[in-house]
Amino acid sequence: MESKFATKVPATMRALALSKFGKPDTYDIGTIPTPKITHEDEILIKVEAASVNPIDVKMAGGYAKMMFDVKFPYLMGYDVSGTVVSTGSSVTHVKSGDAVYSRVPERHRGTIAQYCLSTSAAVAQKPSSLSHSEAAAVPLAALTAYQSVLRADNQLPGGLKGKTVLVPAGMSGTGSIAAQLAKNVFGAGRVITTLSTGKIGRAEELLGKGIETIDYTKEDVVKTIGKGSVDFLFDTTSCSLSLGSLVKKGGVIVSISMIPGGTKTIERMSRHTDGVSEGGVEVKLSWWMVKIMDFLDWSLRTWASWNGRSYSYLMMEPSRKDLETLGEFIKEGKLRPIVGSEVKLEDIDGVRKGCKEIFAGKGGIGKFVITP
Repeated sequence: MESKFATKVPATMRALALSKFGKPDTYDIGTIPTPKITHEDEILIKVEAASVNPIDVKMAGGYAKMMFDVKFPYLMGYDVSGTVVSTGSSVTHVKSGDAVYSRVPERHRGTIAQYCLSTSAAVAQKPSSLSHSEAAAVPLAALTAYQSVLRADNQLPGGLKGKTVLVPAGMSGTGSIAAQLAKNVFGAGRVITTLSTGKIGRAEELLGKGIETIDYTKEDVVKTIGKGSVDFLFDTTSCSLSLGSLVKKGGVIVSISMIPGGTKTIERMSRHTDGVSEGGVEVKLSWWMVKIMDFLDWSLRTWASWNGRSYSYLMMEPSRKDLETLGEFIKEGKLRPIVGSEVKLEDIDGVRKGCKEIFAGKGGIGKFVITP
């Protein structure tokens, strides 16, 4: 496929490429072929910064190896901010030299590298007020948060305006974005988050004014907030059951951390993969695994409905339109990403250390960013 713009790129590149599944202390940098445009909707991006998400380290650790066949080397990274090198023939909204950001589709996973591919439907212009490192911290976390909060806004009578919202882990990448969106964009009357002692003092600095904090290491969250007093619980920490009693009748729970339905998982992955290719995956869920996942998801929805609440699991969809909307929120000062730490790609010790913190699932503030 000929691209509309031609810029010479090296035949090979450096990337975080795993020869087998493993924990962060086994990660290594390798030299692999630079990706090439083969479809008319593809965009080749020179990576300026990439961020690491929990899904990255979980998948690299073999978290879903029973669900998917993976071809090695396994390339890591979904989030990218960078410069357009070239585009496929049908791409019209960006051109060579443009600064862009993206949550790349599964078949193009591998942003922790010098170059990556994405698609027209998943790439938007980078907000000009953000550095590449800040922009790389946005896509996956912000798309997940926005689509979750938007779902709650649509499901609650009258929307979220004036309502009470609980976002556990408000200093995480997704939690911090969700708290800001609920308050600054959707007009929630009360936004509450749970934090550990060391993070409480930075809440206003990083999240803005008006967001209430609870030190979950010192206080009983349920007793402090009160049962039946929350309109929307955004479950980022598998807390749907433990904190579900806080949600009032008619309230909404949206989870990104419980178990998704098996049927929906297959449908989503099939949309975003093209079989086993360079760094690709192929769905291999057995019928009994699909049934188990569907049953667990049904059980949670049924449990919630018995108590007069709505429960659903959200599977984020890469979306240029949503990235453009988020870019407007950023421009208006309603939203800002939090970069916790940043290292160079070749600093393998730094890469491993940052990924270990994410793998452990606690202790970090904001997003971990890697630059080539």
